Amino acid sequence: MQKAALYFSGVFFAIGAVAHVVRLTTGIEIVIGGAVVPVWMSLPGALIAAPLALWMLVAARRS
Repeated sequence: MQKAALYFSGVFFAIGAVAHVVRLTTGIEIVIGGAVVPVWMSLPGALIAAPLALWMLVAARRS
């Protein structure tokens, strides 16, 4: 059960990281409550999500 949860988390974080990188490269606009979220906000998201994805996937392989 723990292995499945780690794989799921790894894939979830990987999808998030890819989404942030796509937004960074294409400049897709996101509006929340009428306020535009700056594109640069995706940089920390990608820099955090990518290592977490790798960490979860490596942990799943080792368990």
